[in-house]
Amino acid sequence: MLAEIHNKISQSGSNLSDRLEDKLTGDFFGAIRYLPFESGLKQVLEATNFKQNLVKDQWVTELNNQRGYSGTWSFWHREDEGEIDLLLTFPDMIIGIEVKYLSGISSEDVPGLDLAGHVDSVNQLARYSRMLDRISLERNAYLIFLSPYEMMHEVKASMEGRKIIAPSVDVGYLNWEDIHESLKMIDLSLHDQGQQYIVEDLLQLLVKKGLIRFRGFGVNENTVAISKAHYQFNEDRTIRDQKCWNWPTKQIIKEEQSYVFEFSE
Repeated sequence: MLAEIHNKISQSGSNLSDRLEDKLTGDFFGAIRYLPFESGLKQVLEATNFKQNLVKDQWVTELNNQRGYSGTWSFWHREDEGEIDLLLTFPDMIIGIEVKYLSGISSEDVPGLDLAGHVDSVNQLARYSRMLDRISLERNAYLIFLSPYEMMHEVKASMEGRKIIAPSVDVGYLNWEDIHESLKMIDLSLHDQGQQYIVEDLLQLLVKKGLIRFRGFGVNENTVAISKAHYQFNEDRTIRDQKCWNWPTKQIIKEEQSYVFEFSE
């Protein structure tokens, strides 16, 4: 709904797909803002990782100070430096959240370019840090990069050692998989029925998007008996120390077709 309100979805719906990043932003944060801060967004943001422990401690303290609906939410806030997905404004702090789903950093510096600190960098996070620096008005400013874990890890590593973030802004890294885990930890018995629906819907949304931690195939090892009839194991003597696992099949495997391995009694 929010993505459509803010013209992130065309009137014809031609750009609407399950891969649309702006729709995920609007769906998730548009729903969680209906919860009191301490009942939803606080648990989500607490999972943010900062390089320095002192910043993390300060972050958690400031999150604990927020209650109810005290913050101001601004979706797709635009300034000269660009458009950040979500801007949260509180009396004592300001939070900018850049949301990623399938696409990475939208702008980056030319490799090897000798930059004069954060002022000249065109890196997306550097630009947004300058934005937050200007509008923070002496409040503590935080820039949160939110993405799937693998992308978050890559971006975090790419920023290591670079001095392109405005000095007054602290950068934190958050991934969707940790958000899913945080939502699972919410005690729904402490919430009314409407709030329970919101949390449950958010969990199902992340599951639908595949933004969850892999915890195996969910098969109880005590319920499935694997016998030698199901596979063949041998060593290839032509290649030193080469070991092979083979699953016999009665049909020829063809590319782009789906197959299911079934256990038989």
